[in-house]
Amino acid sequence: MNNTEIQTKLSAELAQVRQRLLDMLANSDQAYHQQLLSQLKDHPPSDWLELTANNLGSEYQILIARIEKLEAALCQIDIGQYGYCCDCEEKIDDERLLADPASQRCRRCAP
Repeated sequence: MNNTEIQTKLSAELAQVRQRLLDMLANSDQAYHQQLLSQLKDHPPSDWLELTANNLGSEYQILIARIEKLEAALCQIDIGQYGYCCDCEEKIDDERLLADPASQRCRRCAP
């Protein structure tokens, strides 16, 4: 897969995960979640991590972490660093990137 295809795939998944976040908030009966939903709709998606980072419970953390990882991978494509480990800067193996195109670390550095 070339970077354009990877970027398209990552962008599509990012849109899906953001929509899941909106759906979860919309289905919540907590007033704070409704208020946050309104805020998210009023801000560009690039601001969402800042708005949600420490303001949502653990049930949202998987989505927030995935958004963060997808946005980081897209930034890496933009700066020409996609496919390189963010810790040791070695090339991430193709098998790992095929399994998760948003991988940020090589097998050696992955937690």
